[in-house]
Amino acid sequence: MLPVSPQTIRGASLVAVIILLYAGRLTKGSAKETPDGLVFGMKPLVLWTRIIAIPLYFAIIVYPLVMQHRQVPVWLPIVLLLAAALTAYQLPGTILLTPTAVVQRFWLRADKTIQYHEVMAIQSIQAGRITRVLGDNRTTVLHNTAHSDAERFRAELERRTNKRVTI
Repeated sequence: MLPVSPQTIRGASLVAVIILLYAGRLTKGSAKETPDGLVFGMKPLVLWTRIIAIPLYFAIIVYPLVMQHRQVPVWLPIVLLLAAALTAYQLPGTILLTPTAVVQRFWLRADKTIQYHEVMAIQSIQAGRITRVLGDNRTTVLHNTAHSDAERFRAELERRTNKRVTI
């Protein structure tokens, strides 16, 4: 058996996480029926790779400092905390199709709501990978590659708003 060095383990785990991040875009995911309406959350593979990737990135930064018995600079935990907050801020919000509106809920941002009668356009961009819902109050809801079941999202919006998806 070949000896495995920490550098090999780090490199292999980083490559595995990057592969999973890109594989998450290829999965479909499924919408969930809830009492509030139809929910289009993040695909499970995308969610789990982000849960794994962020701590792994932090470990890759901190591990060499710990192994060399160096003191961790004061600014490093602050930068890592800010990076985690920025990542959480940029997470795509869960989209909920209620009986009266499309709602996008975020962790660290305000929710976006567009009533179905206020929908001006439904646009499919980037070869169908992103669906943009434009409201007459300048609100935009985005369904992107991290969300589940893009085809059903577009079909439900067309049915509920009586508007066609434009390309």
